[in-house]
Amino acid sequence: MSKIRESEVSKHDVNAVFGIAADLRDKPQGRWDTLLRKKPKDKIDVSDLQQAWQKAGYPDDLADIEHILKDFGFDDKEIKKVFIGAFGKDKDDNYNEPVASPAILKIAQYAKKAGIDKELIAFMQKEYGFTESHNFEGKVVIEDVRKIFNAIVHEERRALPELIRANEITKLGRNKK
Repeated sequence: MSKIRESEVSKHDVNAVFGIAADLRDKPQGRWDTLLRKKPKDKIDVSDLQQAWQKAGYPDDLADIEHILKDFGFDDKEIKKVFIGAFGKDKDDNYNEPVASPAILKIAQYAKKAGIDKELIAFMQKEYGFTESHNFEGKVVIEDVRKIFNAIVHEERRALPELIRANEITKLGRNKK
């Protein structure tokens, strides 16, 4: 990688770089996205979580759902409690991984019994990027997400103060004294 010399950088280049940096600051991305745009709401409801889920592209992975919940100020303890309520508890006091819904399993069994499983897989590959080795373990369905969101809004948001502090530091550039 070559070094940039001051003589090679024009005023236009500097303005372009600062313009891009200003745009990125106005449109943050990643884990703190929700909080950096505006002050966090004191009270959230299911529709706020649904909008964040929509904005994230309707992820069906529990880790992605967990990140959405953390962006709203829920901590690991609260999230684990809600996940246990949605999926049950294993012997180590952790939540069970979600399994394919009974409806999906029934459709797969019917397709195999009727001999249309190859055609169904080909259709799913073409339309949805489905792979034949694709499994639904660890993936949530809409009913699971609805159950999680309805339960979590009744929990205390214990990580919210930490997120508010991070928001202030980002916006003010320093710690409050």
